[in-house]
Amino acid sequence: MPRFRHAHASHPDWRVAVDLVQAQLDAQAAQPAFARNGTLGIVYAAGALGERLDAIRDALAHRQPGVRWVGAAVEGVCAADAEYVDAPALALMICALPERAFHVFSGRAPLPGDERAADAIESALVHADPATPDLAELLVDLSLRTRTGRLFGGVVGGEPDEDDGQADQLAGETISGGVSGVAFGPGVGLRSRVTQGCSPLAGEHVVSSCESHYIQSLDGRPALDVMLDDLDVPAEARASRDGDEILRALPAERLARGLMIGFAPADAPRGFGFGDYLVRNVVGIDPENRLLAVAARPQEGDRAVFCTRDRAAARADLIRICTELRDELETESLRVLGAHYVSCVGRGAHLFGGAGAELQIIAHNLGEIPLVGFFANGEIAGDRLYGYTGVLTLFVEPREA
Repeated sequence: MPRFRHAHASHPDWRVAVDLVQAQLDAQAAQPAFARNGTLGIVYAAGALGERLDAIRDALAHRQPGVRWVGAAVEGVCAADAEYVDAPALALMICALPERAFHVFSGRAPLPGDERAADAIESALVHADPATPDLAELLVDLSLRTRTGRLFGGVVGGEPDEDDGQADQLAGETISGGVSGVAFGPGVGLRSRVTQGCSPLAGEHVVSSCESHYIQSLDGRPALDVMLDDLDVPAEARASRDGDEILRALPAERLARGLMIGFAPADAPRGFGFGDYLVRNVVGIDPENRLLAVAARPQEGDRAVFCTRDRAAARADLIRICTELRDELETESLRVLGAHYVSCVGRGAHLFGGAGAELQIIAHNLGEIPLVGFFANGEIAGDRLYGYTGVLTLFVEPREA
């Protein structure tokens, strides 16, 4: 099967943007390396174009008859080796898949929940509104409606609607709020990896006691004391009950990109890097009670490690997942038809040092492959909602196909 057609453009007028991407699609249709026809379109619109998602869908449907569209308004779009953030931009990919190999879903047309239906669904691309109630639990439920439990996608959101604050999504039709996307059957080959881009500040610990967003102890010791030890804070400051004194003693250079903590269930498999951790911010300290406040709800027994974002670690971990995927392609004799990438809004140029640098690493390590994606306010992989991550998914098929 030829590769999927893909295109991207930036222009404040949505009509011009659609014309620009259509010209790219037409040019690719004349090349034997690309599939001339398609059945599933994935599209993301950023900036002012996100406000015209309905009109864009209608225009694309008129120009690409027979294609079902899914997508969303987002803060920024990813395309091949380029990224557009804080700019009116459009990025799309048209997948040539058997019509029965995928199922578009939304709150209006949910995925079936019976066991027989789950056996027919391998995985799903998910777009979630940030205001969706109990999103973490909903993702677990969605994952149970697939045979493998594998979800990929992210929390979408562009220019919020002034009436309800909900971002527009596409799932065959334009909808607002909730969760939508497309489920894939066993005939669609997918390979996925998660990159965290964090570096540990010290060794791993075990959460001994916690309540809600507060960690009381790690390894049987006061949580704040453990953190200060890991950060090599001088003994005098470590013993202080003065919050300002403690904060002044923290190593500012090491924590230039923030202080975070990664959590993993005690029984979670240990992968390379931070793939098995949920990384969240450390948001406060209680010097009197020696507690830590974190942007998570850890469980007793969880593994925990203090970490920070780091450009070198982010580059190395992104290269790692690309290398793992490349090795998997070679071992299983697979070729790439297209790719989908979701990255945290805090990554991109902020973390990698330049616009497009993150995507250029992918292109350098996997070659010039069709790619579409977006910058998210939370990234979805498996049945979990991550932060500060990149989720790279490849559409693949056997080389001899």
